[in-house]
Amino acid sequence: MENIKNSIDYDNYLRTHVKYFIVTTFKGRGKYEKVAFDILEDAIHYRDLIKSKNETALVYGLSQPPHTIQTVSIAMEV
Repeated sequence: MENIKNSIDYDNYLRTHVKYFIVTTFKGRGKYEKVAFDILEDAIHYRDLIKSKNETALVYGLSQPPHTIQTVSIAMEV
């Protein structure tokens, strides 16, 4: 972790330690649906199906980096 110089480096570091992925779909004011995936490509495919219905969906990775015991969520930018 000593080579991290900015937030982009930290985001990339978190992405290297992602354990699984969540697709979050907006279902209305304050309402969301979450579906978990082990494989990023599966999450992207599901997200694309949701978006084809004109709904809003985002893919997040849940990272477990070695420097903390906390799980950290990171937007996958796919």
